[in-house]
Amino acid sequence: MDIFFYVSSHGYGHAARQQAVLRLLKRAGHRVHVRSAAPAKFFRHAASHTPAYYDIGMLQHDPLRYDVAATATWYEAFIRAEDALIRQEAAAIRQQGAALVLSDMPPVACAIALAAGVPCYVLSHFLWDWVYAHYTAEEPRFGPIIAHITRQYASASGALRMPFAHAFTAFGQVQDVGLFINAATQPPDMVRAVFGVPDDHHLALLTMGGHGWGQADVRPLLARRGWTFLVMPGAYEQVQAHDHFRLVPTEYDDYHNLIAAADVVVGKAGGSTVAEVIGHRSRMIYTLTDHWRESVLLDTALQTHAVSARVPLVAFERGDWVELLDELVAQPRRANAGVPLDGPEAVLALAESLSAGVRRR
Repeated sequence: MDIFFYVSSHGYGHAARQQAVLRLLKRAGHRVHVRSAAPAKFFRHAASHTPAYYDIGMLQHDPLRYDVAATATWYEAFIRAEDALIRQEAAAIRQQGAALVLSDMPPVACAIALAAGVPCYVLSHFLWDWVYAHYTAEEPRFGPIIAHITRQYASASGALRMPFAHAFTAFGQVQDVGLFINAATQPPDMVRAVFGVPDDHHLALLTMGGHGWGQADVRPLLARRGWTFLVMPGAYEQVQAHDHFRLVPTEYDDYHNLIAAADVVVGKAGGSTVAEVIGHRSRMIYTLTDHWRESVLLDTALQTHAVSARVPLVAFERGDWVELLDELVAQPRRANAGVPLDGPEAVLALAESLSAGVRRR
């Protein structure tokens, strides 16, 4: 079966978590055509990838600060041009003979599927109308935007709702599924060997979920002994002259291997990162912004299901989390407390069921 998959371009987390789905669908013989402005490295298992924007999420000044007004302006312009996009995409679906549309979680994908006459399922733990409702007092232009995208979500056949979600009221059919995580393809000792981590060192990964590092000061780590730090560009420039830091390039593949191998993950708690931390039983020192509605979902998930410590944003950017490293690494990794990990398998089961129906017709 041919499947069109619309993946959000907000950060890298949506694309990262769908790698497992693409891998399973390909193994089962399905051909997935991805539509997303996220980097192509996430779509190695897709039959094709069209790099374009189908949503924007939130435009950002840096990894932890959002541009509310610019986001509303972008979405208003997107809606004005949407009809042509819907016609173009629906024609492509019909030409390809695709029988299913998946969305994580651009609302326009639902309208495209409706125009093409094929079912559409949304895969997520939060939705854009729910996010934008957080900003209506600050930016009233979100009011009609929310109404528009809620109607689009309501036209979908249903939703597969991941753990740690809010209520999905727009959908007539909602199926709760497990986390979407990528299985580790390298054991921790191999990851440590690749990055030259001494045997007697703990390993920490500093990450902002694919965004640049931003304003956070990592120089307090310079005096830290007994640790090796995997850091991204932006952080690396602060510490590159010191031998217990390793650069993780932006184009690095299979980031989930680093999360699974790290003794402690440090950085912004994003949806995909949180799922990987819980799924791989990792520890995390994290920060969040109160200006992002998903934060309450992620904070609850980490406090309940992971060895973790939240640091307020200002303190995090000062580097005031360094002393927590030894405290967290001394705690045993938390066993998975009943959080299912079968989200990708649920998507495959849906595709297989629909494919069987197509074959019978």
